[in-house]
Amino acid sequence: MERSLGSLVALTVGCTFAAALFGFGAQVYAWKSVYEGDVGREQLILLTRLLVFLALALVLVFRGGWRGVLAALAMVVGATLVEWYLFPFAHEWAALSDPAGYEREFGEQTSRPTYGQWATYDILGVGISAALAQGLRLMAHVDPRAPRGG
Repeated sequence: MERSLGSLVALTVGCTFAAALFGFGAQVYAWKSVYEGDVGREQLILLTRLLVFLALALVLVFRGGWRGVLAALAMVVGATLVEWYLFPFAHEWAALSDPAGYEREFGEQTSRPTYGQWATYDILGVGISAALAQGLRLMAHVDPRAPRGG
């Protein structure tokens, strides 16, 4: 199942770009949802973002084995770093329809959180899930009834 390192790196870069793009869009729509007063919808949007991260991580794990787990961690760190950097732009993009209304609604709440606050749960969730998926994948090939020692 494990492929060449070059193809895994290329896949990791592609998954990182896809995750960052989806995460940025999720941030924009989460801001819009909060502004429009749709209670609970922003949590669903951000949960979908995390599920996309997990799906992309599983693609990397199934492609690269244990190296895929490391690639999944690199993907989530890279994607959350890009999202964290673009956080103010997501707010500005969401506010294009009514900038004055967003300023009244959120005011100074739009400051960027620290990267640790922003990415810790994503990195832990994806890292643990990727390692668990690879461990379960390895265990699927073990025959508990096979004779031992020989």
